[in-house]
Amino acid sequence: MMSCEKGYSDNMASQKRDVIGEVMSVYKESCPSLEVKELVIDPKELAYPVNTPRERTVYSVKAALSAVVEQRPFLVTTGTRRTELKEILPHESLLDISNLSLLGGCDIKEVIEVTEEFKTPLTPIKLDIKDLDIVIKELTSDQHLSCAVWHRLGLQLGLYDPRLVDIDKKNRGDPVECFHECMSAWLRGEDKVREKGGPSWSSLATALDTIEEKSIASYIRNKYCTSNQLIA
Repeated sequence: MMSCEKGYSDNMASQKRDVIGEVMSVYKESCPSLEVKELVIDPKELAYPVNTPRERTVYSVKAALSAVVEQRPFLVTTGTRRTELKEILPHESLLDISNLSLLGGCDIKEVIEVTEEFKTPLTPIKLDIKDLDIVIKELTSDQHLSCAVWHRLGLQLGLYDPRLVDIDKKNRGDPVECFHECMSAWLRGEDKVREKGGPSWSSLATALDTIEEKSIASYIRNKYCTSNQLIA
């Protein structure tokens, strides 16, 4: 899997998924005993002329997927050296495991063994500002949460009232814009968000429960706060 120039990364994950899916299809039909054990990351800047040596970084597919399943943000490569998973899969959401390009469209159980220990609740998946689009989509588009609850939700997430008042004034009371900015501040860890566990699906579900959005809170917990979704 090769990296790409800045500005050409929008479809990189889907392209990787398609290519890996094609490779898996070929080896299953022609070489069923072959196992895919490594993925190769080419350098970010391919050097020219072509006789210039190119360094490559090689990672284990199984190790990368296991780290995702275990909800570790890093991959242990050599000794105690850690590589961030987002460095390996920079254009993908680690929250949506079924769509990871490394699976090539396959079920994760076809690629690695998901053991019993991961069927129990795990450490909450931490979120950051890069996950804003996913959080907004889950809450509004998928679960139809009213943006009008943004102020109450923001307070429960750990944002201070003066900040929320400023957001309201800045956006002239527009509930959609206020909701987006509120969630953005939460994902950045503003005010006392960290004291409430930091931005995570678990803390979001707790806040939703508090403002009586219990059905959405249950949905979030079922989808993101246990590993059952990984093996369903």
